[in-house]
Amino acid sequence: MHRLFITAGLTIVVILASGAGYMGTLPDVEAEFSYLKKQSSEKSVAPYSVEELDKQNENMLKPVPRDNDDYVDIIIKKDKSSGYLNDVNSVIMILEKLRRCLNTDNDIQKFNAIVSNLIDNIDYITREYKGKPEENYLSYNRLIYVSKEARDAASYRMKGRLALKYQPSSSPDNIYSKEKFDEKMESLLNIVNDTIFILKNLE
Repeated sequence: MHRLFITAGLTIVVILASGAGYMGTLPDVEAEFSYLKKQSSEKSVAPYSVEELDKQNENMLKPVPRDNDDYVDIIIKKDKSSGYLNDVNSVIMILEKLRRCLNTDNDIQKFNAIVSNLIDNIDYITREYKGKPEENYLSYNRLIYVSKEARDAASYRMKGRLALKYQPSSSPDNIYSKEKFDEKMESLLNIVNDTIFILKNLE
């Protein structure tokens, strides 16, 4: 029994020592796994070029809504001088009151109060931004212009009221006739409308 075990052991040792090995055909490992190389190569290549990606992103972005007042005020103007814009916004609100007054109201006291408020606000802006970049803005110079025209109209209206005591409105020599008064107020209304448009479209 022991001899058989030893013989079997020697046989195994002899076979291993003699250099005998597997005599069959080995599988082609490189061919078998070539699909993995292909997949890896395909994954490493970007599906789109940089230019194509930029174009896709551009198409996905919504167009800028420049006709949207909120967008213009919040997005486009956010980097501008907020102080100047806030001051101009205050003037816009006064001009809108003046426009309503010119369109619907013949109350001279109300008219004078609005004009006085307008002049005070514009005087503040012209002093505050004189010598600064804002002084070169179209809006800045337009404010000076509308202030002067509103002051002239208020003065004309007050003088016309006094003139009525001494000279009939229908007199051909009366520079404060109803026709001339209406013409003056219409001119101011057009200036106010144009100014509101300019101020609301600050860039």
